[in-house]
Amino acid sequence: MPALPYGLLGKRVRVHLYTRSGLLLGTVEGRVADVSPGVVVGKDPAGKEIKKDLVYVVDIEAGRDAEGEPVPYTNSAGVEGEGWFAVQDVTVVEGEGPRFFAN
Repeated sequence: MPALPYGLLGKRVRVHLYTRSGLLLGTVEGRVADVSPGVVVGKDPAGKEIKKDLVYVVDIEAGRDAEGEPVPYTNSAGVEGEGWFAVQDVTVVEGEGPRFFAN
């Protein structure tokens, strides 16, 4: 049984953002405020549930546009600076160096 992601609470992380087809869009950085293991995020072609461990990241830093102006991260609900992300897309960026996760 894989370890649950509770050790990520309070850690500074970099989240890699992808399109639905798997193309990398970029990254954002913030702090993990909550974890939720085993969340149903969809179904595979055979109808079987797909579950992922998720982390809630807050204090997401604003990115910059081509002119260098800040562009805040806005999640799918329209809330700025926070959102749920799959643990597999997270890298810890503090402490003893980068750590990658998979589920």
